[in-house]
Amino acid sequence: MVNLIYFFHKMKPSLKKVLEKSSDFYKQLDKNDKRKFEYRVSKFVKEHNFIGRKEVIITPVKEVVISSIAIMLTFKMRNYLYKYFKNIIIYPSNYLSLKTNQLHKGETNPKVKTIVFSWESFVEGIKIPDDNLNLGIHEFTHALYFSFLKQHHYEAKKFINNTKSILHFITDPIEKKRILASGYLRDYAFENKHEFLAVITENYFETPREFHKKLPQLFIAVNNLYEIYNKKGNSFW
Repeated sequence: MVNLIYFFHKMKPSLKKVLEKSSDFYKQLDKNDKRKFEYRVSKFVKEHNFIGRKEVIITPVKEVVISSIAIMLTFKMRNYLYKYFKNIIIYPSNYLSLKTNQLHKGETNPKVKTIVFSWESFVEGIKIPDDNLNLGIHEFTHALYFSFLKQHHYEAKKFINNTKSILHFITDPIEKKRILASGYLRDYAFENKHEFLAVITENYFETPREFHKKLPQLFIAVNNLYEIYNKKGNSFW
């Protein structure tokens, strides 16, 4: 039976249509899980400050589309809110980062508890659902990692410990060679441990079957983080 809190929550029909149009993940859920997803998206919107820059107007559509990516990552978790982060800043396109003084598409800054997106790049990331390039997934992976670093409940500890196990795949020369030979991950995955985690998460959500086929052991390790797909990556639980 669906949790009563989900049952009594009502998302506006217009925003449900936004989810149907923008989220392939949501579309594949059953009725009860859709209610759960809708509730969590609404909760995420309420818990975060959405801030527009350079004449960007924050609308319910933008809030729902962005929040749906965040909730997709944590859908199988009890602690589904990114509690360490408070602000989500949206620029119209690539912007000059105050942190690096370079043009960015997005960034996650735990020091100021803020996630930043170029709206143009964010939308590009969800237009093609299987190209393994999704800015929202990428930045929310960083945010989830930093959030769980600051928390001490079982789920956070499990996530961080599993993340440490995943790093074996790029620190072990044989495993790294196998990954490189597959040609499956883009080069940016090997910048550092944080980018490796973000890139493999993009691949996990966008092309799970190919991921499982080409790098089955790494896929299983990532699935231990999110627990979204079955062991072959070909359906939702």
